[in-house]
Amino acid sequence: MREPSLDALLGNLLRATAGSNALEDLLHWLKAASPEGALPLRTLRLRRLAAALRDHPESAELNARIGAAWRHASAIRLLAETGLPDRSTFIGEALRKVVDGLVPRGEAAEDLYAILVRLRLTEADADWVEGLAEDDIAPLRGLLLPEPAAWTQAAQLLATRAAAVGLNRDLLDLDPGRDGDSPFLRLPDAAKAWSLAPDDAAAQNLWDETRSACRSTLHQAAERLDEQGVSTDLVYRMELIGAQLARIDTLLHAATDREDKRVLAARLVRDAARHRSLRAHFGTTLKRLARKVVEHTGETGEHYIVRDRKEWNLIGWAAAGAGLLTVGTALGKYALAALPLSPLIEGLGFAANYALSFILMQFFGLVLASKQPSMTASALAAGLEREDGMDEEVELVAAITRSQTIATLGNVLATIPASLLVCWVWWKLFGAPLLGAETAHHGLQSLHPIFSWTIPYAIFTGVCLWLQSLAAGWAGNWSAYRRLPQAIAASPRVRLALGLKGAEKLAEGTRRHLSGVVGYITLGLLLGFVPVVVSKFIGIHLEVRHVTLQASSLALDVGSLWHTADWRWSEALLGLSSIAVIGFFNFSVSFWLALRTAMRARDLDPKGRRELRRCILKALNEQPGRFLWAPGRMEAPSPGSNHA
Repeated sequence: MREPSLDALLGNLLRATAGSNALEDLLHWLKAASPEGALPLRTLRLRRLAAALRDHPESAELNARIGAAWRHASAIRLLAETGLPDRSTFIGEALRKVVDGLVPRGEAAEDLYAILVRLRLTEADADWVEGLAEDDIAPLRGLLLPEPAAWTQAAQLLATRAAAVGLNRDLLDLDPGRDGDSPFLRLPDAAKAWSLAPDDAAAQNLWDETRSACRSTLHQAAERLDEQGVSTDLVYRMELIGAQLARIDTLLHAATDREDKRVLAARLVRDAARHRSLRAHFGTTLKRLARKVVEHTGETGEHYIVRDRKEWNLIGWAAAGAGLLTVGTALGKYALAALPLSPLIEGLGFAANYALSFILMQFFGLVLASKQPSMTASALAAGLEREDGMDEEVELVAAITRSQTIATLGNVLATIPASLLVCWVWWKLFGAPLLGAETAHHGLQSLHPIFSWTIPYAIFTGVCLWLQSLAAGWAGNWSAYRRLPQAIAASPRVRLALGLKGAEKLAEGTRRHLSGVVGYITLGLLLGFVPVVVSKFIGIHLEVRHVTLQASSLALDVGSLWHTADWRWSEALLGLSSIAVIGFFNFSVSFWLALRTAMRARDLDPKGRRELRRCILKALNEQPGRFLWAPGRMEAPSPGSNHA
């Protein structure tokens, strides 16, 4: 389609009636030119436009029409809303962005805010505005400025909105007792006072003090959030208020000529460009939530780190107990698979079998090997945040790998003999193998480390373990944010039902176990229900390969074939090698994903990650046993000590 000429666009503007898009067409013509280069084509077009408005035979009418458009009532909306969220809830704003990106919104053609949105401005456009020379702006400065009253009215509108958001109950609850003394109550009056008397020093001081008090309130609220859990909506509202306060300040300074209005124009363009981004919307707000989730996950992970021989022995025995319990889980899996169940019931049965087993491990203090990596990675990321050298971080990595080694050995070395014992007892009692030859052979062949889907399934299981850690961390954050243990201990209904001591025990159990239970229920659904849904409802065959569960299944298969004509040593040995492969991928995938998530949530420098890798490889080359076996007698580093 041929681009219209400037003369044609100005002619359309002269003939325009109410509801016309003539001004928008002129802006599109200007924007269509490139904003980049030593002398951008867009700048040349801007000069042509300024010359045409000066020399055109109907110059006065053209200038009057353009000036009237920029003095439209929507100029207040342009100044107050451009680049700022429209909704006061995180999900509401996200949905608005999605819908606006898919479905066009019908708005008045003269609405300056709507015109700016339809122009779909970018960061490059903002850079172009900032880089304009004064000679290029001067001919149009007076023409394109909204009326002076629009600046102060926009500031007052924003102040009222910011006050409403700042007086939301969840924000007030972070500072109990200040409902009638919140600085947000004074915000609209302070903005109005300076708007009406811009040269009054007392009015300006009142605004500065009120704005500072509001910012201080937000800062204190952020600190309290860091001490407890995070609410996505609350974090979003705090960021919204911060942006609104900054915009009010800019508008008032621009209205009183304390700030160049061109700087404000560039900022509006930049904010408008960023405002369209759904990724930016999620990234900014969810980062704090992600940080709290990985912090709660890391607190759990601290319990799985081996720093001395005593901890090594404790995790080893706890892992052996989990291995024994896993025998029952594997038997339950085979029993459910043998029943004529519908896919839905079968998937829920598998999920319940896994979740019940995992929850029992939680309450009995047992250790499931590959649960650890995703938890301990968060603890490692917290260590990397401290700028105290890499010695402590390398030792933390060594402690994590030591804990994973003993936990895996404890699980596998306990579950394999126990599973073989079950097969022997079954043979003695019933005179027949526990599993049929076809079922056992299928189980062994499906474990082949090369000619099967063992490695992709092990990677999928590693992803599930990582997702489980996020679910556990989210539950810990939610419990802390709602102060759930304290609420349970103080609940009259709970006290009436359980008594005072019972309520306190339930509160303590919630504090200790809620995160783990939620994580394990999630893991049960991921390992048991999701593969059935994908395989039988979608048609893509999917299985899980968890090192401990698979070790028990392998032993049950081998024990069922032992002393029969179907026994083959090669299948058993390949199965054992597969257990090592599965353990490696379970550990590496879940650990890598969790570490990456924790580092991104903390905005850690990639340079630090590279330095950590270098130090780890050096330590591994010098002392490989440090990363695998129980340490000798060693003192745990005191908190805050420098090991650089």
